[in-house]
Amino acid sequence: MTRYVLRFVAAAALLLLLAAPALAQGRIVFTDPGGLLDRAAIQRAAQPLINRGAEVAVYFVPSGGDSDFSSRLTKDGLVKGNLGRSKMIAIYVTLAPRPYSAIRYGDAWNAALDIELGGTRNYELIRKQKLGPGLSEGNYTAAFTATLGAIEAAIVSPPSPNGSLNISTVPLAILGLVLAVAIGGGALYSSRRRAAKIKAVADRQLKDAREGAAALITDLGQRFRNAEEKAEYDQVSYAPRDVDRLREAQAAAKDRFVTVQTHFDDVGEQLERDEKPQLAQINASAAAYIQVRDEAASVVENLAAVEQIRASLDELARQAPGEIARAKKS
Repeated sequence: MTRYVLRFVAAAALLLLLAAPALAQGRIVFTDPGGLLDRAAIQRAAQPLINRGAEVAVYFVPSGGDSDFSSRLTKDGLVKGNLGRSKMIAIYVTLAPRPYSAIRYGDAWNAALDIELGGTRNYELIRKQKLGPGLSEGNYTAAFTATLGAIEAAIVSPPSPNGSLNISTVPLAILGLVLAVAIGGGALYSSRRRAAKIKAVADRQLKDAREGAAALITDLGQRFRNAEEKAEYDQVSYAPRDVDRLREAQAAAKDRFVTVQTHFDDVGEQLERDEKPQLAQINASAAAYIQVRDEAASVVENLAAVEQIRASLDELARQAPGEIARAKKS
């Protein structure tokens, strides 16, 4: 009987061991509105953490900062009030209005990430040594995968304050697999070919945004010249009150147009100050040109309103003789 009991206990233990990864399964929250990250590579790098129950959050957003990071964590259910979920691991990066990155985590990972090494906590060392270099080179996916790999490695073998490692009882084969995934993903996307591709995409987006804004401004300039030529005949064509209304509306539109031209020139001058602008500056300049284009489109609407006033006044003038003739007959 004892033998059968021992067999049952061993079988139950084996079943529990096999089921443990599934029971501990975490999740990933992936936010990359610009589509600059390779999601599959991020998923592979985060999987070891997810398997141990971590709630991994990756944020790569076009603009934001510390308050936006907190808002997103709250919205995604990773933070409630000032308390983060115990197994949360969140990495946040934004490029505007200035480059900003941060790592936050729950207390389940304090032994690996909160420990102080040489006066700096380990999560800050990981941010500076793994996340920062990849971001500065434009290797965004590599930056995130290297950071996730470093966090996993720290959890497997937490460092001690004296610089030694507290070797975990996790089998070395698993540790090797985790490091291979992280290093392999980082090496793949830290290649010069990947960096050149990202740079080429950014340059093309900048060129398209600049040319789109320039074309709209050029077209607006011609439309204003036409409008000014028409304005020379306003006093002989319309009533004084209508002339004043046209003059004020056209002057306001012209002021907005001058502001748009100045904004366009400022973006160009800012970009030309550096012979080799960094990727973050290229992306920021493209976004600024898109804003200029939107401002110019708004001026188009303002000028169209002025032209509509003239068209309405001309239509009334055409109808006036008929109204007078009908009045005489009646």
